[in-house]
Amino acid sequence: MCGRFFVATDDPELEDIIVQLEKESERMGRKLPPIRRGEVFPTNHVAALTGKGKNPYAQMQWGFKHFKGTGVIINARSETAGERPTFRKPLQEGRCLIPANYYYEWQTDGNKKTRNIMRDPKERKIYMAGLFRQEAEVDVPRFVILTRAAARQIQSIHDRMPVILDEAGREEWLSDSPDVDNVLRGAVDRIIGEPTDGL
Repeated sequence: MCGRFFVATDDPELEDIIVQLEKESERMGRKLPPIRRGEVFPTNHVAALTGKGKNPYAQMQWGFKHFKGTGVIINARSETAGERPTFRKPLQEGRCLIPANYYYEWQTDGNKKTRNIMRDPKERKIYMAGLFRQEAEVDVPRFVILTRAAARQIQSIHDRMPVILDEAGREEWLSDSPDVDNVLRGAVDRIIGEPTDGL
C-alpha cells in the first residue's frame, strides 16, 4: 500500500514542474491549494504526469471521494482495478504517474512501529502508476495509486507496494492503448526499505 510519499524540495526537476503548474494556475486566476512538497499525505495536492496536451503535468488531489460519503480512497489494487466500478473507467481513460523521491511504509514489531523509507537504489525518483478522474464540484482531478504484491526483499516490511514503473513502462502506461497487464507485470521490483526515525 502507499499512505505517504516524499517530494524533495532539492530535486530541481520536480521543483520546476511544481513551479510551472503554480504559475499556470495564477495566470488562469485559479485559487488552488499549494502543491505539496516534502511529506505528502492523502488529500494533499501534487503534480501528476498525464502525458496529454501542451503541458504533460497537471495538479491533482490525492484520493477519490469514498462512495459511502466519508473519507477518501487512496489506493487501488492493480489485480482487481479493472473489475471495480470505482476504478474501471479511470483505468481505461485516466491513467497517470505520480513522481516522488520515495514512499514510506511502517513495520510493526510488537508495540514498536518503525517508519521505513522505500526507495529505488538505482534512481533518485520513482514514478507510481495512478488512476485519476474528475469529480463533481472539485477544481482539479483526484487520483489513487495502484498497488501490487510487495517485492520479495520488502515483504517483511509490508505485503503491498505501489506499482512503480521504469521508463518503458511509463511510456506504455500513458499511451492511448497500453497493454495494461504487460505494464503491470514489468513493474520495478528493486525497491529497498531503510528504517528511519519519526512517524
